[in-house]
Amino acid sequence: MEIATAIISVGILVFLAHFFAWLFGFVRIPDVLMLMCVGIFIGPVTGIVAPDFLGDAGDIIIMLILVMILFEGSVRLKIESLQNSILRTFGLAFTSFFLSMIAIGFVLWQLANLPAIPSFLIGAIVGSNSTAIVIPLIQKMKIKEDSRATLVLESGLSDVLSIIFTLALISSLEIGSFHLNSVAEDIFMIFLISAIIGGIFALLWSLFLNKIHNIKDSAFTTPAFVFIVFGVTDLLGYGGFIAVIVFGIVLGNIPMLISSLKEKHKYLYTFLHPQPLSTRELSFFREIVFLVKIFFFIFIGISLNFQDTSVMFLGLSLAMLLFLIRIPAILSTISNTTPKFDASIMAVTAPRGLAPAVLALIPIQRGLEGGQLIQDITYSVIFFSILFASLLIFLLYNTKIRNIYEFLLPKFASNPKEGSREYPKKEEK
Repeated sequence: MEIATAIISVGILVFLAHFFAWLFGFVRIPDVLMLMCVGIFIGPVTGIVAPDFLGDAGDIIIMLILVMILFEGSVRLKIESLQNSILRTFGLAFTSFFLSMIAIGFVLWQLANLPAIPSFLIGAIVGSNSTAIVIPLIQKMKIKEDSRATLVLESGLSDVLSIIFTLALISSLEIGSFHLNSVAEDIFMIFLISAIIGGIFALLWSLFLNKIHNIKDSAFTTPAFVFIVFGVTDLLGYGGFIAVIVFGIVLGNIPMLISSLKEKHKYLYTFLHPQPLSTRELSFFREIVFLVKIFFFIFIGISLNFQDTSVMFLGLSLAMLLFLIRIPAILSTISNTTPKFDASIMAVTAPRGLAPAVLALIPIQRGLEGGQLIQDITYSVIFFSILFASLLIFLLYNTKIRNIYEFLLPKFASNPKEGSREYPKKEEK
């Protein structure tokens, strides 16, 4: 009976997810927020499902979900858009991360009376945007492709910054010292080597695709190889997430490489014969990501702890601070040729997600003092940041909040005329 009930529940959740995705097109309430609310209902509210219901396999499953979401999102990015957004992406990622880490750390240290290093440790943990949330959120938004690319790449890079600085601060707690120069070198080398690994694997895989496509029922071979790319890069001590993003970008732009080889190097093309992903594979990836996204956001809702109201209030305050910090970060790094609507979307796209959730577990695993408090504050910030991002996106589409944000971002270009295909028309009030 329990198995039958669980199977029925899974079916209902899939139907609900489709309904939420359909509803997003009309009311602009992101489906990820509604999926989280489902998780809150079956978790903290009713106690039907406990956060540890997956046992030891939970962390592995969540990581596989994130890898799939990263790959499917990055394979959509085109080189033309990346060329326009790469410099501002680095600027936005570094500025937003460091402003967030410093501001959160200072507030916790000076106002919440936490020790200095644990305070800035929490700042580092929650300093990065969530790739797993940013990608699904922006896929249905009508913003320019280079703006979309900026948000995707920024979230991936900020995850790397968060991981490196979190581990560095945890080590400083253990050994009693912190070395900024070595951290900066680690960031550069991890990003560079991870990108090279991802690019090489993508080129190699494109050479095998010609044979793979001749195998029956081979659609899942590419995701399987993506898991290998992530695992190998991570085992080598580099950034598996960055390698997956670069792997997806290179593989998604193979058609451009093929066209160039055909025109300039016909013999090399004939010898290598690289292949792009098929339309069937891309459609299959989208369906897989849709399904795993359901689990991920429901899991976040299940994992929340509403029992400590002081921690929840602190998380609410810190999440508000993160969204305030986002505005000067956008103003100082994004080109003024960006339309105001795009800039407004960037300013409210600041949700925290899987990387902070995983990093918050490390202090507990290492037995550091205050580890449980660090986890509780982090999870609270994750919840409220996703809530704010979802609600603000809805308000930007449907209310005069859009005018307020465009007033706060005066340097950016005017939006196209209302009713154009590129930007949504504001509803009549």
